[in-house]
Amino acid sequence: MDRKSGETMRLLNRYYDTLLSRKEWREILADDFLLAGTVAKESRGRDSYVNNNFFSLVEGVKVKETLVVGESAFALVKYDLISPKGKTMTCDIAELWKARNGRLASIAIFFDTAAFRAFLA
Repeated sequence: MDRKSGETMRLLNRYYDTLLSRKEWREILADDFLLAGTVAKESRGRDSYVNNNFFSLVEGVKVKETLVVGESAFALVKYDLISPKGKTMTCDIAELWKARNGRLASIAIFFDTAAFRAFLA
């Protein structure tokens, strides 16, 4: 693994290892962090991402597969979710990452939006 790929992998490992606590991964995100993909609206900015309501639903996370090439990465991640009404759901989310200057710069996420909407209803 080349140096850039190794650095990107370390960032991803730190992100997923600390995702549930949300205490340590804020600092590894770029100030202008971009969230895109099958979300209702793109958002830019670390604070916007960190304060995303999705994270309050997450009860468990398991990285099933990763592929890292330089500062680009793919992760297939299984999330265990619980809704405000107490419903549970397990979903796989494809996450496409970009790193830049030693930080995670963006994520594009892809998931079954119909099933997610039904889960929240």
